[in-house]
Amino acid sequence: MIILYRFLINLVLVISPLILLVRLLKKKENLIRLKEKFCFFTKKKASGKLLWFHGASVGELQSVVPLIQKLEKNKEIKNILITTNTLSSSIVVKKLNFKKVIHQFFPIDTNYHSRKFLNYWKPSVAFFIDSEIWPNTIINLEKNKIPIIVLNGRITKKTFKKWNYFLKFSNSIFNKINLCLSSSKISLKYFKKLGVKNLKYLGNLKFSQSENEKIIKFNNLNKILKRKKIWCASSTHYNEELFCGLTHKKLKKNIKIF
Repeated sequence: MIILYRFLINLVLVISPLILLVRLLKKKENLIRLKEKFCFFTKKKASGKLLWFHGASVGELQSVVPLIQKLEKNKEIKNILITTNTLSSSIVVKKLNFKKVIHQFFPIDTNYHSRKFLNYWKPSVAFFIDSEIWPNTIINLEKNKIPIIVLNGRITKKTFKKWNYFLKFSNSIFNKINLCLSSSKISLKYFKKLGVKNLKYLGNLKFSQSENEKIIKFNNLNKILKRKKIWCASSTHYNEELFCGLTHKKLKKNIKIF
């Protein structure tokens, strides 16, 4: 099955210039950094320990921001590599102004490119966020004895059915994961069936926030509240929303309501 997967992913590689050209015209790619997807890196690794985080896009990235903020304070960690697939996520990383973070686009998951990627960056550990499971990368991580951890692990019913259809192949990939922290109990069940041995239910990291984000939101809310006259209907019951709506309409005539 891995032979078939490698054939298909190499086929994607062949047609990728056309795909990326279309994405460029739609302003979904960065012309200068496009080469990163083919392992022509635009950043250099500093000497020392490097942690690697990979998430598909903005949502996955934001869920681990609080963790990365804490890791940046660890003096033993010299580099934190973040890879994503989308242009929007690269813009978010830039705005966060991390000190130790390097952002690169995730390369096409051919056997050649995944080996080249790992040989260049040499991560101490690899973190995959949500449902980012790439067979060639995972196989080569295990060969290099690099621990694989899935954060906020999530598998939908539809995705599970696809993996389950090739269960022997799926088991050979998923059993290479050293630790999976699941975002839900149903995903926990799916990961277990697919072959992950070390599983823990942690809950959805997307509900977590950094301390800075909380402070900014709280301060902004305070500024808004001071300028407005506000009324609140809390813990309403059946039919009470109708009275709330009528009250709001009456108040709106005489008072500017936020």
